[in-house]
Amino acid sequence: MRVAPAILLPVALGAVLSFAQDAHPHDAQPSSAGAGSGYVHVHKFDPNRDAVADIRAAVVEARRTGKRIILDIGGDWCQYCHQMDRFFHEHDDVLQIRDKDFITVEVYYGRDNKNQEALARYSKILGVPHFFVLESDGTLLYSQHVRDLRSGAGTYDTQKMKEFLLKWAPPALERTATER
Repeated sequence: MRVAPAILLPVALGAVLSFAQDAHPHDAQPSSAGAGSGYVHVHKFDPNRDAVADIRAAVVEARRTGKRIILDIGGDWCQYCHQMDRFFHEHDDVLQIRDKDFITVEVYYGRDNKNQEALARYSKILGVPHFFVLESDGTLLYSQHVRDLRSGAGTYDTQKMKEFLLKWAPPALERTATER
């Protein structure tokens, strides 16, 4: 009976495609950058993502919005990365500064994937988590070992984080009319 394989193949392909589309729906969310933006921000360190493509997409979005880019280098294995996620969740005022002025790109860095192709053009990573601040065209402006943004108590320091973000925010004159 040769009809069964002909029927099973489209059903199997449909199931695979459906699973692929639903695999991580909570990890990718449309940007709040505005209507007409096709940019999707991924809120997770994923060793299987194409970091080069993610950075390229962030540059397109940054040029469109006048924002700068923060490459957030880390991994799901990193306790300090999880602490930073909690910090931004608990400090909405700092999160608002970051999201108003920057496109943030999570780039996985670990033993299994150092994302060398994406990160080779930037300076050495001194530890994880690490920030690279990029101009809207992708040019490296600053390399920040995030450890320096912690307090003596071993937590992220609200004032240090605000000062860092405000120092590297784009000048107001570069912002587009829709972002003001």
